[in-house]
Amino acid sequence: MGLRDRLKKREEKREQGQNNLPEGVTRYVRLSQELKDGKDFVILRDPNLWFFYYVHEDGDYATRATYVKKHTCLHSPRKAPETEKEADEMFMKFEKPNGDVCISDKAKAKRGLYFMVPVYDIEYGEWRVMDLKEFHVNNLMDDIEKTEKAARKFDKSYTMIGDVVTFSKADKTYTVGSSDMDEAEAAKAIEAASKLDQSLIDYEELANFRDEADMISILREATDDKVDKSVLPAKAEEPAADTSAEPVADGDIQEDELPF
Repeated sequence: MGLRDRLKKREEKREQGQNNLPEGVTRYVRLSQELKDGKDFVILRDPNLWFFYYVHEDGDYATRATYVKKHTCLHSPRKAPETEKEADEMFMKFEKPNGDVCISDKAKAKRGLYFMVPVYDIEYGEWRVMDLKEFHVNNLMDDIEKTEKAARKFDKSYTMIGDVVTFSKADKTYTVGSSDMDEAEAAKAIEAASKLDQSLIDYEELANFRDEADMISILREATDDKVDKSVLPAKAEEPAADTSAEPVADGDIQEDELPF
């Protein structure tokens, strides 16, 4: 397959992935913008089964300096777990860096855990994801647990998963709580969300895995004392970069302006 054909297929895939979202609206919820006043969504998946992956990034929040440009660790899952047992096995498998799989692990680049929270966006009538750091996900899980515990005093089967909830930005993190949406409107949203085919959510594509040549270039540009550049191949030995793979800009994925 030639380069032109590959580019066409990538463009077709992007168009298919966009579906009915309006122009300028991405599959990634723009956290700082869209959640600042609170916004209603339906959570599509149990937190124990949320897709997780690892990211290499390093910088200084105070000065906005970037030491290592954000990129996905190759030693990460490519799909969301289907059971809690599988989730636990996946977590154990990928928790520690693996230099045999990921050149950035081998170079000891700073590594952090991210999650993608799949939601039904009631405003746009489509699935989207919230791309969140571990710290924020811990807070959301705490909120869910507290709300469900309180609600189950009156309804033992209540769960926030599949219900209309409000996500908000608050105090350097994000929160989730019960929604004040009209009951009839909420019922319509819940029904629409239940009909979504979640198999269409391509987490591997959303995580933007780069090829090794691209990662080597990122590591070469990193601040010297933040990675071990001695493990990088000599330039003549480097694999050719895949010019058909246009990296997604960091800002297009995550507008989280909080500290690294």
